[in-house]
Amino acid sequence: MKRVLLLLTVLLCTAAGAQQRFSCRFKMVDNESGRTVISGTGYVQDECYRLESEALKVYCNGKDRWIYSPGSDELVIDSNDVSFLKDISVSKAADGTAIVAYEHFTITLTDIKEAADSWPATFFIIDPESFGEDTIITDLR
Repeated sequence: MKRVLLLLTVLLCTAAGAQQRFSCRFKMVDNESGRTVISGTGYVQDECYRLESEALKVYCNGKDRWIYSPGSDELVIDSNDVSFLKDISVSKAADGTAIVAYEHFTITLTDIKEAADSWPATFFIIDPESFGEDTIITDLR
């Protein structure tokens, strides 16, 4: 799941094209099974991003990434590695929808809306101190 999540976050940023600050809806489908792997809302500002779904919350300030799973009450913090970008294929439909293909996944971005104002830097960070003592926090940086 971590690789899928990393793929999704990087592809979301790559699919942004010329837009530097936007929000959108995303859906990631496994092409082999036809199953939706994850869907939700994304926010991108330059190299920062924030993804929210029922299963996961992913925040990235461009340098570090926070992945929180409400189901397991676990927060993982690691470096934002984007070394596999060379293998990504991005296309845009006439209606502005972005479609990203990587290995056997297809990610569709819809409702892409440019944001007029910048989000504050704190919008792209999860504060580990804000969690209870039962939350499992793993810092891999």
